This record gives sequence, C-alpha cells and structure tokens, in this order.
Amino acid sequence: MRIIYTHHAKQRMMQRRVSEEQVNETLASPDEVLLGETGEEIAIRRFGVREVRVVYQETNAGFVVYTVMKPRIQMAGDER
Repeated sequence: MRIIYTHHAKQRMMQRRVSEEQVNETLASPDEVLLGETGEEIAIRRFGVREVRVVYQETNAGFVVYTVMKPRIQMAGDER
C-alpha cells in the first residue's frame, strides 16, 4: 500500500505525535470509515484511550493523506 502525505498531513502528524506506523495501521485496518463532506474518506482507529483519524482519498497512485487528527475518546462519566 503506497501512502502519499501532503505537507499539511506531515505537519499535523508531528504536532499531534502520530507516527507513520499508526497511520499505516489506521488505513490498513480501521475500526470505522466515514465519508467526508467533499468525498474524502476518514479512517478511524482506536489506540487505547486515543484514536487516530486519517483524512485521505484513494487514487491510482495510492492513498493520499490530507490531514491527521488525534482526538481524545470521550469516556462515560467524563465531563471535560
């Protein structure tokens, strides 16, 4: 599986401490995949109490990763 990262995606991975390995795992075996508003896909994979969201589009050249998010999973009783 070929993964092409935009400059923006690489910046966000560094800021959010998301490794290429986590992105690879998320794309290869997501817990969930959502459709974005403009046709892009969002692969979601949980890693403990965190999840990684990879916004991408599959093309003939491979997976083009546009951005990466790492939101905290809201736990039951968590008021934050």
